[in-house]
Amino acid sequence: MPTPLSEIIATERLALRPLTDSTTFERSVTWVHNSDLNDPTPFVSEGQLLLTTGRQFVDNADSTAEADFDSYVARLVAAGVAAIGFGTEVITHGVPAGLVAACATAGLPLFEVPYRIPFIAISRLVADNEAEQARAGFDRALAAQNDIARAAVGKGRLAAAAAVAAERLGCRVWIFDADGELVSEPGDSPKPTRSADAAPGIHAAVTDLLGRARRARVADGAAGEFRVVQTLGSTGRLCGAIAWVRDTEFGALERSVMTVLAALAEVSLEQTENLRVGHRAILEQLFQLLKDGRVDSVRRAVRVAGIELPADRFAVAALDLSETSASVRDVLERRAARSDSHIFAVADGRHLLVLIDAKQLAAERRFFAASDLTVGLSAEVGWPELTVAITQAVRSLEASPPATVTEFASLVGESFFGLLASSSVADIAHARLASVIESTEGLGLLRFAQVWLRHNGQWDPAARELGIHRHGLKTRMQRLSELTNLSLDTFQGRAELWAMLAAIDLGETGS
Repeated sequence: MPTPLSEIIATERLALRPLTDSTTFERSVTWVHNSDLNDPTPFVSEGQLLLTTGRQFVDNADSTAEADFDSYVARLVAAGVAAIGFGTEVITHGVPAGLVAACATAGLPLFEVPYRIPFIAISRLVADNEAEQARAGFDRALAAQNDIARAAVGKGRLAAAAAVAAERLGCRVWIFDADGELVSEPGDSPKPTRSADAAPGIHAAVTDLLGRARRARVADGAAGEFRVVQTLGSTGRLCGAIAWVRDTEFGALERSVMTVLAALAEVSLEQTENLRVGHRAILEQLFQLLKDGRVDSVRRAVRVAGIELPADRFAVAALDLSETSASVRDVLERRAARSDSHIFAVADGRHLLVLIDAKQLAAERRFFAASDLTVGLSAEVGWPELTVAITQAVRSLEASPPATVTEFASLVGESFFGLLASSSVADIAHARLASVIESTEGLGLLRFAQVWLRHNGQWDPAARELGIHRHGLKTRMQRLSELTNLSLDTFQGRAELWAMLAAIDLGETGS
């Protein structure tokens, strides 16, 4: 690590005497090299201190000596030499005036090294200083790693650990989840934010890396700042990303501190993901309690997992679970798991249901639309109407074209029969057909009836679709008529059966 030249000059035991203006000594030395060659530049590197006894100048006693000094100094300046230390009384008496003048003109620091001071003493000073700085840097890095680890298991957890890392490294740190949403951001407050604007220029890089679904690390020193963005988790199963920004590049020891925080963030985010998946069965059981009206009890229970139920007014969104990819379900559950979301996502039979607080309904509509999801959306309801909203959402989903959000209000507005989705009709239909649905025979007959009624009671086209003879279909409908006590030979009987089948979902029933 560089040693300030001013510290070398100020070391009393070395008794060094500056020969050029003091302002020229405001630089640092990376290492020390001694040479009496007329052109030592092949053997020096930028930032080095060159020590010489002046043997190369002993033959330059004529009038051309000053020109030789100028050329000598010019070569050293071009090579990036930081300063010259001239050992006197070995070859020459004092420091040649021409060298002093050439260094003063070029702005190259020059100092005299007394005869009694060996060059090795200066080299040892720089070496010892470098070793001390290395030890100090290692100690700082170790202390920072310990502080980050302690913060991670304390009250603030990951956000507190990120704040400690940012302070120790003098940088800004952002931690994102698998969806590119902020988990922790720069600043004193560990409170997370969902605003991408909190990290200008960073969010796009994070989104790009997460979209590649593999472990990656990108370092960029453009735009006057140094950025490092890396993904967290394994390829194909990323759990998030972390980004670092500051004005200067990070050193090796600083990168070790970054590695500690990245590892802690990865463990924390993966644990959160595992808990989320593990909570699914519990949330499904709690959802049954919600249907029974035990809202306050469920609200307290899910709060332990960091989930906040919607407030008094909400809507229910329904997605077909069999047609919803695992990644989409993960995204919806992660959105629900954010403490400020007031969203509750849970599997219920064949559907993935999302209960959305009325205040966030517009934002979730936009999310569904932007993600090309097929969604049925209920009207806004209160908790006593939860089952009504579920039925509305499911009926809206059934009527929804692919990649479209269909709202119950539009469904009812387009057809009077949308009203069949009300919970009272559905409950009556379930009760009326319960004995039929409970038997394998009855359930099969009802599904045959769905196809027959869809063909307006016409035997031939319905039989062709079902792959049976029309007489076989007639026999089955006669049997269904007996089981339901409905006269399916009349319009009224057929209409009543159609209404009940429209109000329930046979896909959720059966053995």
